[in-house]
Amino acid sequence: MPEKPNLTEILTNFFSVVPLVLYTIVAIMLTIIAVFSVWDAGLLIWRLAVPSAVPVSIIDVINALLLTITIIVLFETVTVYFRTKHVEVRALLVAGFTGMIRHILVYNMEAIDPLTMFATVTLLAVLIAGIVFVKPEMVP
Repeated sequence: MPEKPNLTEILTNFFSVVPLVLYTIVAIMLTIIAVFSVWDAGLLIWRLAVPSAVPVSIIDVINALLLTITIIVLFETVTVYFRTKHVEVRALLVAGFTGMIRHILVYNMEAIDPLTMFATVTLLAVLIAGIVFVKPEMVP
């Protein structure tokens, strides 16, 4: 006769399923956001190429494309988690780096105080160092 699982085993099994459910929800949400982001970037490129009543700048297009890249990198991180049950840190660093570049391009850094500029440069340096020094993780 099989043993009745004790409370510790039940809790362990439950809490091992919770991240999978949460990552599934995040993957669904990122998929929806990615589709809309690609659509938005496509519309902006179209408006840039074809003159219309609504002016579009190249910065708007770059902003939309970098946002789309960030969403795709985050989605890939979730996908890797499903395959390996491990979060790849390097992909998150790339997403952070892309987000910082997007921030610099969108919010003009011309009229900014030196302390904020120093903090931005420091953060970029840390992200670049992390990307360089964190080795890509092998997928089993």
